[in-house]
Amino acid sequence: MTPAQIGPKPRHALFIAFHYPPEASSSGVLRTLKYTRFLPDFGWRVSVIAPKASAYDVCDPGLEAQVPRDVRIVRTRFLNTKRDLSWRGIYPALLALPDVWIGWLLWAVRASRKLAAADPVDLIYSTSPHATAHVIARRVHAALHKPWVADFRDPWIEDPPEAGTPNGPLYRTINRWLERDVMRHSAAIIASTAHLRDALRERYPDEAPGKFHFIANGYDEADFAALPHNDRTAQRLRIVHAGSINPGFRDPQPVFAALGRLIRRKHLRADECEIRFVGGGEYSASEAVRRAIDVAGLTASVTFVARVPYEESLNELTKADLLLLLQASDDTVGLVPAKLYEYLRAEKPVLALVRSGAVSEIMEQTGGGWAVDPRAEEVLDAALEDAVAAWRAGKLVERRASLELLRRFDRHALAGELARVFDDVTRSPDAATSKAWRRLQRS
Repeated sequence: MTPAQIGPKPRHALFIAFHYPPEASSSGVLRTLKYTRFLPDFGWRVSVIAPKASAYDVCDPGLEAQVPRDVRIVRTRFLNTKRDLSWRGIYPALLALPDVWIGWLLWAVRASRKLAAADPVDLIYSTSPHATAHVIARRVHAALHKPWVADFRDPWIEDPPEAGTPNGPLYRTINRWLERDVMRHSAAIIASTAHLRDALRERYPDEAPGKFHFIANGYDEADFAALPHNDRTAQRLRIVHAGSINPGFRDPQPVFAALGRLIRRKHLRADECEIRFVGGGEYSASEAVRRAIDVAGLTASVTFVARVPYEESLNELTKADLLLLLQASDDTVGLVPAKLYEYLRAEKPVLALVRSGAVSEIMEQTGGGWAVDPRAEEVLDAALEDAVAAWRAGKLVERRASLELLRRFDRHALAGELARVFDDVTRSPDAATSKAWRRLQRS
C-alpha cells in the first residue's frame, strides 16, 4: 500500500511547465511527466499549467498517453516572440526576456489564479528551461502566497551564453536580476546535478545552503519492463546514438575520425561496424558530417534515421552493442542528460564523449563503459580499441552498468526525493530555511 493510500488527503501542487506531453523535443519533458505520475504515491496530487500543443515543434502521442487521468492540465494561449512578433526574422531582444516564450506569461498567470481559486493549492512548482516558467511562478507566488519550489534542469545564465541568444549588457543585467529574484523568493531550489546545485549555491551565498537541492534525472523502470533483453551476437558491431546532433557539443566527427584510424591500422574493418543515428536532425545532412564519414571510410557503415516515438527509441537502444553519448563542451560539464540514465538502464555499455565532469562521474559510479574527452585522440582510440576487442571476445556486455547501482536513479525514487522537499517547505521551517521562509511570508 502506498503512502497516498494510507495517509491523509493528498496535498495539491501546481506545476508550471512549458515541456509537458505531448511535447517531445526535450528529454526534460520526462522529468516533469514522471513526477506527475509518481508524486501521488507520496501524498501529492498535481495540476499542470502548460501552453497549448501548438507551441510544440515535436509531439509524441505515446508520451501523452502516460499522463495520469487524475492530473488536471490547463493549456493556455501564448505568444512566441520570435515566431509571432518578428519582422523578416528580426525581433527586439527586450521582448525576449528571459526567453522568447515570455508571451506565455499573462495567460499562464491568469489560468493559475483561476485554477487555484477553484481548487486551492498548497505549493507552486516551476521547471526550466524555459526560464519564463519561473517568471510566471513568481507572479503566481505573489498572488497566492504559497511556497514555491523552482527546478533548474539546465543553467538559466550561461557564460559564455548559448549561441544565438541576445547578450548585450542590458540583457545580461535584467536576466541576472530575474534569476536573483527567483532565488530570493522561492522556498527551495532544485538542480538536476550536484554541479549545477553547487554553482547556484556559490552564486547566491546570501541564501541558506539548505535551500539548494540536487535531484538527478533518471529512468522509469516501467518504460523498460516490456523491452526485449537483447544480448546481440551479430557479425557487425552496432553503435547507436539516440537524439539530435550538432556542431556545438554533440558532434560525431571525432568518433568517425577515431574509427577511421582504427580501420587504417587494421584493428577494425569498415564492414564490421555500423553506426546508427536516430533522430539526428539537420546536422546529419551537413557537408561537414558527410565529409567526415567519407574521409573515415565509413560511407557504407553510417545510417541516419528520422526521429521516432519515445518507446521506439528505447527499443533502438536494446538493439545496440555500444551506445554513443555526445556532450562535449565547457558549458555542459556540470550537466547529465536523461539520455545517459536510459542508456545505462538499457544494459548496454556507453561510450561518452564528454569533458571531465558530471557525466564522467556518473559513468565512474555505475561502471557503464568509457567516458573520454574527444580532444584526446589517443585516449579515444584506446577506448574504441578496448570496446572492439571486448566485442570480438563476446565480452562487451560485461562493460554495462550495474543495475543495482542504477536503482537510485529510478524516477519513482526520485519523485520521493521531490516530495520530501515539498513536505519540508510546507511545514514549519527549520533553521536552514527560516530566512527563505520569512521572505516567503512577506512577499
